[in-house]
Amino acid sequence: MWGYSKSPADQAISPWQVILYALPAMPLALPTLVLFIYLPTLYVEEFGLSLTLVGALLMLARIGDLLLDPWVGGLNDKANTLQQRGLITVGALVCALGLYLLTRPIEGWYASSLILALSLLYFGWTLVQIPYLALLPRLHSDHRQRTKIASLREGLGVIGLLLSAAIPVYLINQGESQLEAMQGLTNIATVFVGITLTLLLTRLNWPATQSGVAQGKFKTLLRNRPARTLMLAWFTNGLANGIPGVLFPLYITAVLGSDEAARAQLILLYFVAAIVSLPLWWIASRRWGRSQLWQIAMLVAIAAFLPAAWLGEGDILWFSLICLITGAMLGADLALPQALQADVCDWHRLRFGRDQSGLLFALWNVCTKLALALAAMLAFGLLDLSGFDGDLGEAGSLALIYAFLPCVFKLTAVFQMQSFGLTEAMHQRIVARLESRR
Repeated sequence: MWGYSKSPADQAISPWQVILYALPAMPLALPTLVLFIYLPTLYVEEFGLSLTLVGALLMLARIGDLLLDPWVGGLNDKANTLQQRGLITVGALVCALGLYLLTRPIEGWYASSLILALSLLYFGWTLVQIPYLALLPRLHSDHRQRTKIASLREGLGVIGLLLSAAIPVYLINQGESQLEAMQGLTNIATVFVGITLTLLLTRLNWPATQSGVAQGKFKTLLRNRPARTLMLAWFTNGLANGIPGVLFPLYITAVLGSDEAARAQLILLYFVAAIVSLPLWWIASRRWGRSQLWQIAMLVAIAAFLPAAWLGEGDILWFSLICLITGAMLGADLALPQALQADVCDWHRLRFGRDQSGLLFALWNVCTKLALALAAMLAFGLLDLSGFDGDLGEAGSLALIYAFLPCVFKLTAVFQMQSFGLTEAMHQRIVARLESRR
């Protein structure tokens, strides 16, 4: 009565089942750059809203999104398999409506359309994402299999991110306007999300939830030491990755003196290195502990990224090498913590006799969003305090904030993971005890 009902995947999970689970990650990532890069400019230039108003509406919608995550996580924990599929179905429909309204606002009601579309999109996305992520611990109890599944899911997500950058550029080069390109991208995303989620809902062997498992309260999560440790390291590492992410365009132009073409090439190099490295991290995790591997990856990323603080105009080749190495280390960030999160859910069920996987994944989601928001605030706030004005040759403060500060955060995350304590051998014992109590 302590765990999930036994899944056929616990004996053997077929490659087709792994693909069915991981595949939606790619189209779900397609609208990402629409929200973060094109959307503010679109509503300012096409629909005449002020930057201040657009920024305020984006922030308001994001605050509501953060409040929804724990609620949806708790709702998912109380739901049976059929109800969880229903959450994903409703969420997908709400997302489709939000995307449609976002790129086709009501004439004369642009601000109202924006806040309504963002609210629908964020709400729908949460309804899809929380049950989707929380499904991972139930697909297989073996930590090696979980790492493989998470690696494929996150790798397809990165491919979706790259496509979200490439598709609008292609459509614009074909003569379409920016608005038409955004509409085309959202149409593609809607169709392929629909196809992949339909396969997920109808063809995947969903393990049934255990009807006798007690539902826990929020305060129970505070007593979960591995969850607290992993969440804190996840948040700190998110800050370390978020700061160079928001400052990347400025660094390329103001420090290295390169153009937009170089930006695109370096981003491509970075993410391709991440995708290629994912199978290697999975293979490594079969021999060494994932927590230790993640710490090693963060230390290598620090050693490779720190020299970026001292690069200058024309050092594009050196920075390309940095992108290659840190991109490969990003593969560890994508795969290893995700699998560790699933193990923490097992620890929680054994320790407290409660299934709160949905709420745990919801809180990790909140940590991701808060880290990205705080990273942007820290990066631009410190840059403003430094007096940086964008002039080439006077970008020392930008280089230090871009490269040195993230290394400090990443090193902090390494030390935080020292107290994690949930090893692969311990997890195997946890799974055995959960099995014996069914």
